[in-house]
Amino acid sequence: MEYNFSRIINRKGSNSSKWDNIKNVFGTEDLLPMWVADSDWPTAPVILEAMRKRLEHGIFGYTFPGEELNDVIVKWVKRRYKWDIKADWIVYTNGVVNSLNIAIKSWTHPGDDVIVQTPVYYPFFTSIKNNGCNILNNVLIYDNGKYIIDFEDLELKLKDAEKRIKLLILCNPHNPVSRVWTEEEQKRLGELSLKYNVLVISDEIHADFIFKGYQHIPFASISSDFARNSITFMAPSKTFNIAGLSTSFAIISDPYLRKEFVDMKAGILNEGNIFGLTAMKAAYENGEDWLEAQLDYLEGNKDFAIKYINEEIPQIKVAKIEGTYLLWLDFRALKLAQKDLNEMFLNVARLGLDFGDWFGPGGEGFARFNLAAPRSIIEDGLQRIKKMVNKI
Repeated sequence: MEYNFSRIINRKGSNSSKWDNIKNVFGTEDLLPMWVADSDWPTAPVILEAMRKRLEHGIFGYTFPGEELNDVIVKWVKRRYKWDIKADWIVYTNGVVNSLNIAIKSWTHPGDDVIVQTPVYYPFFTSIKNNGCNILNNVLIYDNGKYIIDFEDLELKLKDAEKRIKLLILCNPHNPVSRVWTEEEQKRLGELSLKYNVLVISDEIHADFIFKGYQHIPFASISSDFARNSITFMAPSKTFNIAGLSTSFAIISDPYLRKEFVDMKAGILNEGNIFGLTAMKAAYENGEDWLEAQLDYLEGNKDFAIKYINEEIPQIKVAKIEGTYLLWLDFRALKLAQKDLNEMFLNVARLGLDFGDWFGPGGEGFARFNLAAPRSIIEDGLQRIKKMVNKI
């Protein structure tokens, strides 16, 4: 079946966070928004059809996921990531960030330390602070256009604050630097987490956005010891552009950790809404053809953007992109302070990007650019950046 990802659809006036909330975030509405990590195309037709059928039923009372959905997820995880999980490991939630907050509540006390690997998805910081914990930054090393984990720094921090560190949040694939962590890298991280008794919370929401030549390896799939010492968060929200349906799940193999998580989320998080659960089942059961077409289109967007930048804006660099649909752009050669760079994005490029300093230490001088849009929008965004750089 053919899918048209190039069609422009007006999202303004639909209460889109990406398009209708830009004034609250950036102070002006006259921007091309390329910040929020959702897509500017409709979800898979099989999902729309399933939701229409559910809508026609007309009754939307209390709901639960059901065993069929468990089986669908088990098969999806096996097929896409080569990971054998059991149905009773699955815990449904209504959002990965919400789930992260429950995880922090479950296994920390105020004053404890939580390790993050910056620059990283900025809601991690809010989740840690809101639960009274301290952020401990294990800043990634930017080496010849590619990010690597600073294991020496990581072990030093684990040694120095061993009694206070309770959690390490792993982002895989990493947002915003677009790394797909290898098995070797994750093994080393996992061994350190076991050595120092630190629980790994693995955010794998971008697991389905893997470019050619790479493979997503869930942290918990590497060994039974890692599985027992970790919580994995996944969702169809990014994959199928259904984030507004607030549906996600955790995979927790250890029964004690699973009970603690379930007990903590009781009365705070639910298991998802009727339409979210309907969409998840349709996506994982029949949406793979649409996903593969989307990945092909994104691969084209990635190649187009990198070629354009290399040829037309050589003053900026692109971090090597292995996964996600996010470009991490390096503007440091312009030698602007982050505040001045941000103002140039807004006042000259008229572009709403995620500013690098939002992502914590190591993000200064960078910006995140969303590739999940029709190619004409990608080109427009890049032309705006070129105009800005030429003016500088």
